[in-house]
Amino acid sequence: MKTILVTTDFSAPSQTAGNFALSLANALKADLTLCHAIKMLAASSDQTLPNEYKMLRDSAIEQLEFQALDLRLDEQESCNPGPRIDYYTALGSVTDMVNDLAHDRKAILVVMGMFGAGMVNRIFLGSNSQDIINNAKCPVLLIPFKKFPELVNKIAFASDLNKGDIELINSIASFARPFNAEILIIHISKTKADQEKVDRFLNEVTNKVNYAKIYYKHIEDTDIGRGLNWIAKNGFIDIFAMVHRKKIFPGNLFNSSETQKLSRNIEIPLLVFQENQYPVF
Repeated sequence: MKTILVTTDFSAPSQTAGNFALSLANALKADLTLCHAIKMLAASSDQTLPNEYKMLRDSAIEQLEFQALDLRLDEQESCNPGPRIDYYTALGSVTDMVNDLAHDRKAILVVMGMFGAGMVNRIFLGSNSQDIINNAKCPVLLIPFKKFPELVNKIAFASDLNKGDIELINSIASFARPFNAEILIIHISKTKADQEKVDRFLNEVTNKVNYAKIYYKHIEDTDIGRGLNWIAKNGFIDIFAMVHRKKIFPGNLFNSSETQKLSRNIEIPLLVFQENQYPVF
């Protein structure tokens, strides 16, 4: 069975992320696992470590049980049998815990909460979340801490029209299909689009991606980041999908700096893929 992981620190943003993940799990026919990594002070002595860990673990399990119960109650009120919901906690880093669970439970997605624009540096650029973005072995969906419909009607994906993006569009189509959502391919360039290149790319998408609701939009802007923010705010989009590249190569639309710039301002869920990561949802 497929699994969606939700990282939680029991904060309000984590609860918002859990609610959104629950709606995704219903649509994608996946189980849901709440997971919490226990961190301990390095100064703890060998004698105090077992007792301190036991107290932290007991507290974490209690809070995980409450959060899982809240999600199950939401499902009962909707008269929906819903996904299986469980929880997991372990000592160590968030990234190691997520990657171990992703392997063991065949996770298709990691969902984590973040604060809204203006506060997102505290989450997205923190050591935990940045490490997950760089090293997660499955896609990561960042959920802003704000109220918005838990619906997916349109997904935007920014592409530089390279062939490698076609397989990723196929992955996004497997995510969009249960929602019957549109996929909007965004191409941002500093000059007018090369129509021959666009036509060649879109023809190959049509031939290789079995999904009818795929559309294309070109944005001419000398500032890539400004173009990304404009479409995120004005494109009536429910999820923005992008590739996070660890290294900067000439001509790449997305690199780590552009990912970080967009994350500071975006107010809709942000779905981040690693390079050469083509999951089936």
